[in-house]
Amino acid sequence: MAILLAIAYAVGAVLSAWNVISHTQASTRAIDQILIRFNMQNEGAQALERFDKQNPILGFFLSSPVRSNLELPSADEANQAVYSDVRHLLKTVRLESSMAAWWSWFLLNLSLFYIVLMVILEHSFNARSVIFSLTCVSLIFFVIGILAPAMVIWTAPSIPMKSGNLEFVLQHEVRGIAAIIKELLASGHWVIGGFLLLFSIVTPLIKASLTFFVTGCQSKQWNYRTGQFLHTIGKWSMADVFVAGVLLALYALKAQEATKSIPCLGLYYFIGYCLLSMTTTEILVRSGLVAEKDEKAAKRKVGRAMSGALLAGLLCFILGSSVYTYQQYTLNTKQEIKTTGSPYNLDNADLVLPAHK
Repeated sequence: MAILLAIAYAVGAVLSAWNVISHTQASTRAIDQILIRFNMQNEGAQALERFDKQNPILGFFLSSPVRSNLELPSADEANQAVYSDVRHLLKTVRLESSMAAWWSWFLLNLSLFYIVLMVILEHSFNARSVIFSLTCVSLIFFVIGILAPAMVIWTAPSIPMKSGNLEFVLQHEVRGIAAIIKELLASGHWVIGGFLLLFSIVTPLIKASLTFFVTGCQSKQWNYRTGQFLHTIGKWSMADVFVAGVLLALYALKAQEATKSIPCLGLYYFIGYCLLSMTTTEILVRSGLVAEKDEKAAKRKVGRAMSGALLAGLLCFILGSSVYTYQQYTLNTKQEIKTTGSPYNLDNADLVLPAHK
């Protein structure tokens, strides 16, 4: 029974993870295109148009040389890019975000259902199959956290002008954990990139593989040695440190007036992986699988009352998350899309990312 449930979860989780990653990447690609539209050329063309309307005589003599020297597009082209194109891309962001949110909803509920069902079937919180299920879920979260975009960052300075402030996106980046490591290695920062690769990706994968080994191995001696090794490499894992660093950077960026940032779905799943990994390790140590104490004596039994409470909690989570996802994402796609032509409003109601409102 446990094997069949594990196979069913693996199929559903892999399909969900693939869709979460692909739709989140599509959403952030659309955001990237939006930020490109708010470049200095388009915003400068609009500022020049405002100057011409306020100063028709000076504009008659200055507009053509300024437009030629700065290689500015025409006012019609700039308005098309900043308003019509951005409105279409915002619609794409909302649709892709909604799809990613629903697949994320399905994955979270499937994962919770899998863990709760294993606890009820085994009548224990720390049985082998329960630890196996927790490791499976944490591994899926880890893959999404690594591959999905983690943060969107852009710098939008505001230059005071007589005809109104000139606001444009100076630079922007879509960051993910795997992308950061790849960029460090490609740019020649082998030491930093190598350490991040080793401690933030390789080490968690080794921990997950060894945990799977412990749940399937019947040898107490091998399990004890594996447990000692897991305890040793656990202190060298930088996954939680990486998350703390990203969160500190995120809130530091939010304090900058010209620099804005939005956390993406990959960051939330990576945080979820860190919490699940620490929980699984703690349960593994207390289960007796990697210790010299008796495994059966170490099991924490689950009675009927606790089983009923777990099922009731699962049902409440499914209903609550369904209502939240529908209100925050599906209803939002039906609202009218408005754009002000300013990059300063992109972190408020215009951009809606999965797991962020």
